[in-house]
Amino acid sequence: MTDNQEATTASQPDNNQEKKRVELNAEITVNKKQLTRKVDDKKIEVKPYDLSVKHNVIPERLMALEIVNERFARQFRIGLFNLLRRNTDVITAPIESQTFNEFSSRSSTTQLNLVHLNPLRGTCLFALSPELVFIVVDTLFGGEGRFNRIEREGREFTHTEQQIIKRVLEIALNIYQNAWADIYAIEAEYVRSEIHSKFTNITSSPEDIVLTSTFMVEVGQFKARFCICIPYSMVEHIRELLVKPPIEQQSYQDDKAWLSSITSGIKNSTVELVANFTEIPTTVNKLLELKVNDVLLIDKPSLLDVTVGGVPVLKGLYGKANKQYAIQVEQVINPVLEQLNEEISNE
Repeated sequence: MTDNQEATTASQPDNNQEKKRVELNAEITVNKKQLTRKVDDKKIEVKPYDLSVKHNVIPERLMALEIVNERFARQFRIGLFNLLRRNTDVITAPIESQTFNEFSSRSSTTQLNLVHLNPLRGTCLFALSPELVFIVVDTLFGGEGRFNRIEREGREFTHTEQQIIKRVLEIALNIYQNAWADIYAIEAEYVRSEIHSKFTNITSSPEDIVLTSTFMVEVGQFKARFCICIPYSMVEHIRELLVKPPIEQQSYQDDKAWLSSITSGIKNSTVELVANFTEIPTTVNKLLELKVNDVLLIDKPSLLDVTVGGVPVLKGLYGKANKQYAIQVEQVINPVLEQLNEEISNE
């Protein structure tokens, strides 16, 4: 092989590598153009991020707060029934974590009531939708809970409606306070009412996180919303209690004290002892043939079975004592009575 042939052979791999490199660069350029075109088509909107605002992330499930909401829904249903004397239902929705600005945009026409949950620091909101207020008012005055949303939208509540709102709110605050009892003792205190959320100031910034618990109230065929909005900063220091609720404490008595109480109760109970003197097997035909002064022959038993409620408890001898018919106890045949007898003898 000559020198020219060797040079030609060596240059062929270099040409192939260069060709692959050019194709790869061309493909990358095409992909960049397509990606740029897609980004331009989507018109991505950049949202501002304020570093001075505390953005809380709540990855945990607040199980204790869910328990509180379930208890509140059950008891609030009973409270509304006692007030309206109509079948009502209260359905709780999952707890929603959102900014106060988002909550305000959805509750622009809601009756907002500021409430302190002492000793928790801060203020929460009990929000009643206008539909709920009108349903309660119409029902209390003998109606079926109907309301005209168009006629009543955008106006302030009358004095009568405000008084009824206070009654509903009083029921809700008492029930919500009791729902927290096993988890964290609070005292619900009404502060004031507002129509616009911008006057509530329950958070230091509109971007602060709040926990919104929504309840759907159904009165007959009509539905309305009731919300409880709690700033996250208000319950942040008891987050561990909300994530891992304490085990319900039950007062268990000592075994000896419990057994002594049962024993004492049994000793004071009144029972009827029945002594089965004898049994005579017969037929229905012979029973129908019986007449007055007929004599039935029996054998005197040696031991009588004494029962309580049909359950054998004793065996004894039949006889007389102090000029009265009597039974002398020979055997206790019920294990429960044997144990009870041991407890009584040990006292």
